[in-house]
Amino acid sequence: MSVPFTALVQGLLGASSLLVGAILGIAWRPARSVTAAIMAFGSGTLLSAVAYDITLPAFQSSGFWPLVVGFALGGTLFTVIVTYIDNQGGFIRHPSSSRRFLYHHRQDEASEVLDRIGHVEMLHSLSPAEMQAIIPLLKPLQVEPGTVLCQEGAPGDSMFLIVEGDAEIFKGSQRLAALGPGEMFGEMALLTGEERSATVQARTAMELYELDKVDFDAMLTYAPQLSSGLSRILARRLRETTQSTAKPTLAEDDHWRRQVLDSVEIDIPISEQQFKELAQSSAPLAILVGTLIDNIPEALVIGFHVGSGHTGASFLMAVFISNIPESMSSSIGMRQAGTSARRILALWGGAVILSGLTAMVGSLMVDVVSEWVLAVAQATAGGAILAVVASTMMPEAYEMGGGSVTFSTIAGFLVSFWLASSAF
Repeated sequence: MSVPFTALVQGLLGASSLLVGAILGIAWRPARSVTAAIMAFGSGTLLSAVAYDITLPAFQSSGFWPLVVGFALGGTLFTVIVTYIDNQGGFIRHPSSSRRFLYHHRQDEASEVLDRIGHVEMLHSLSPAEMQAIIPLLKPLQVEPGTVLCQEGAPGDSMFLIVEGDAEIFKGSQRLAALGPGEMFGEMALLTGEERSATVQARTAMELYELDKVDFDAMLTYAPQLSSGLSRILARRLRETTQSTAKPTLAEDDHWRRQVLDSVEIDIPISEQQFKELAQSSAPLAILVGTLIDNIPEALVIGFHVGSGHTGASFLMAVFISNIPESMSSSIGMRQAGTSARRILALWGGAVILSGLTAMVGSLMVDVVSEWVLAVAQATAGGAILAVVASTMMPEAYEMGGGSVTFSTIAGFLVSFWLASSAF
């Protein structure tokens, strides 16, 4: 059997577990502890394989500097390329990248809303965490002149923040006051739900944000301190009607805004509809390319091993095991985004074939490049693999399995070391 063909077969074998994980993600969702154990075991095997199947041979052939260059290059390339792929819609292939995307999505959403309502001074009575919890609940609203926003005697079911435009307050037929940009009204309804004490009508075309009482009450189960935050808003309004209060400076506004953005949390509950909308913004092609970026370094190393006559059994086992939880979690996310099972399997099948071809290329490189260049290429692949382990596999394993993943990681490392040592 020729060397390139052997590399192709081993590359296909190592990546074939992507299909196994995809089938599991489509047809069966194992317990989190099981997934965590598999991911931790795979992390341990990859760490050992990087040390003994990549780093040690490269060091013995070319010394330390190719390792420095290659690992730095591999880690940098992986981080830059994966960040770009995630921004193009490939984020859903990993739970960790999904959370990072959700974090940045919420931060961008918060920044956009704060640009429009940061001048509403009453909101500065809220702590950054309280403000951050409220932002996802705000619904943009545009109304025409003459629209009644609050009707005297009607149940109070929402509050409003004015972005642009003017409104008037009426008690019966008597005009009491005017409201403009940066003001809010109806906040008492969120605390009491009592009938409106006055009518508020748009005098001009208006842009507002509405906070619905139903959404607010639902959020109270997660952040009960919001009711006290709203009470502070009411207390501030009362204080400002009875005494002159200094307005916050621009520096204070910027400081408060920065604190709100820094308080973004990814564990704030997200509705099924919101998740579906985020999932649908993912792109199957970007998911495929992102998965290939994860697997190309592994496939190249398989090819290097075959081309140099090294069995690499421990590394091949590590690749096979580590691919299962990756494709499984990705397939679950794609199913939630509405991708058909047939298309999911086709995507992963394509990834398997391309991984095999990449391994073939790696085996051919052995005969056409110098030892130093080959050592750098191996180290580059090793740096990218370590980046995968550090950024996705180990954090996800610990999050799902807690301290128990320690023993799975150790077991994976020792098994991989035993296989590698038997080849020395």
